[in-house]
Amino acid sequence: MLLVYLVASAQASTWPAGTVINPGVSVDITKGGFDAVAALIPTLLPESLPIGEVGGGDPGLFDQCWIGGYEYKLSNGNVSIEVVGASITPGDGVLDIDAQLMVAVNDASDEFELYTSLECIEDTCNGYVNPFPVDIHTTMRLSIVDDGTGHNTLDATMGAIDVTYELDGASDIYMENCTIGSVEEVLNYVGLSIYDLILSAVGSTLQDQIASMGPTIEEAIESAFSAATIEQDLDLNGAQVHLLLQPSNVEVTPDSMRLWMEGSFDGQAAECVASYDPGGSLRTDSEVPGPTEVPSSIGSDYHVGVQIGDDFANSALYALWRGGLLCYSLDAASSPIPLDTSLLNGLTGDAFAPLFPESKPVSLVTRPLKPPEVVYSGEHDLGLAINDLDLDFYAELDGRQARLISVELDGTAGADLALDGGSGNLAINVDLDPSKFIPSVSYNEIDEKANAAVAESFGGLLQTVLDTVVGGMLSDLSFALPSFSGLGLTDLEVSENGPDKDWLGAYAWLGPVTYTGGSCGGCGGDTGAVDTGGSSSCGGCETVPGAPWAAALGALTLWARRRRG
Repeated sequence: MLLVYLVASAQASTWPAGTVINPGVSVDITKGGFDAVAALIPTLLPESLPIGEVGGGDPGLFDQCWIGGYEYKLSNGNVSIEVVGASITPGDGVLDIDAQLMVAVNDASDEFELYTSLECIEDTCNGYVNPFPVDIHTTMRLSIVDDGTGHNTLDATMGAIDVTYELDGASDIYMENCTIGSVEEVLNYVGLSIYDLILSAVGSTLQDQIASMGPTIEEAIESAFSAATIEQDLDLNGAQVHLLLQPSNVEVTPDSMRLWMEGSFDGQAAECVASYDPGGSLRTDSEVPGPTEVPSSIGSDYHVGVQIGDDFANSALYALWRGGLLCYSLDAASSPIPLDTSLLNGLTGDAFAPLFPESKPVSLVTRPLKPPEVVYSGEHDLGLAINDLDLDFYAELDGRQARLISVELDGTAGADLALDGGSGNLAINVDLDPSKFIPSVSYNEIDEKANAAVAESFGGLLQTVLDTVVGGMLSDLSFALPSFSGLGLTDLEVSENGPDKDWLGAYAWLGPVTYTGGSCGGCGGDTGAVDTGGSSSCGGCETVPGAPWAAALGALTLWARRRRG
């Protein structure tokens, strides 16, 4: 019984690889965000609508035009539309969408033609309709549905589109080149009006054309959110990880709209870490902060807020670690810094000199004993705690490759996000400060008395490694954000959130932008990295074999690259 309890407790403290974490991410759109998005409504409505030839009539008694018969036909009609106001308002379960238009029919330089035949009296008028106000109202209901492939996607359902307008025929409609008075009198006799004929043509066109836009708007909304469903195989330096991210729930309230996201990371386990595998990533099971639970350092007027749970982020790091991401080896031939036994003698105060009177090549192998974990609280937007990362030094001794010394690194790397709202460029400024890593000797084949000297002098070597190898990899880490119909991110603030500081909140402001962005923008810096492609529009960035072994000294480097992709 005790064994069962211990096993259950162990399982409850970790997320095994491939476990779906829900929610892992949440996305909030506030009232202000919807106000900004409403600016896109003019791009969804056409600037003009042609009026097809419209006509009708009554043959009259005995099929003779002179006994109560009439006929009319409007041609060369065209409706122009100007959006003067628009709003998207969250409500109880639905979004209310309203637009205010000014609509005109033709103009003085391009008039429509109205033909009438009233009891054998024919006439033709030309004219136009001055701009008049039109109001459009509809609702949108959002839900999560199975797309037929076993994946979740966001489904948008438009309600009926109501079109209302006020139009005074006598003052708003201008007619010429016809005997309007006579035509109007005869039409009145049969219960019609020349103005009614025009209004009927205009009104039916507005109703039909605008109402038919429902499916178009639904498709646009669903396409915009389709990017939220991602299933992709990642191959980062041989670590193969399968990513699944999809919406799990959506809720619309009078204050905001929240989209919950669930996701998982799974992949093949690498032999290099199999004996150290804890069985899963750290599990904290904390609730996602509400839309109004915003850190004091963040402006409450944000438009879009994204919350990323530490459980979700740690499951990604665990999957990459489990796939062997931090397992590297570097030999003297491929090292950008001198790597031989003289390096060990310098670290140990010549403790190895008797064994190596002549310098011999040294190889360096990383041995990551624990998966890295995210740190949301601290001096940076994002931190990575790297613990028990052993650097094993090997050299030929007595005809065999022997492990001479192992240095364990424990510390935290950091990164900050910086958005240039003018260009749409999002930079990732990485901080790999050697002083933030504490070296200690975990194994010494020759002289344990030299351990203190190694720990003291290793900081200098680490600085050299970071400057020489990692420095180029971390320069110019950035990517171009996309915009949609001139709307994009203008500002971004990042802060930890939640009572236990285990959610990372990224809060953005939307507005008109001139940048287009949306491309991968390369992999940044002289990293030796290449675009890995994949099912998304931008693939990940994968390093060329043998080059970036120093990512073992800062897993954040690879995280930043994938973010950039």
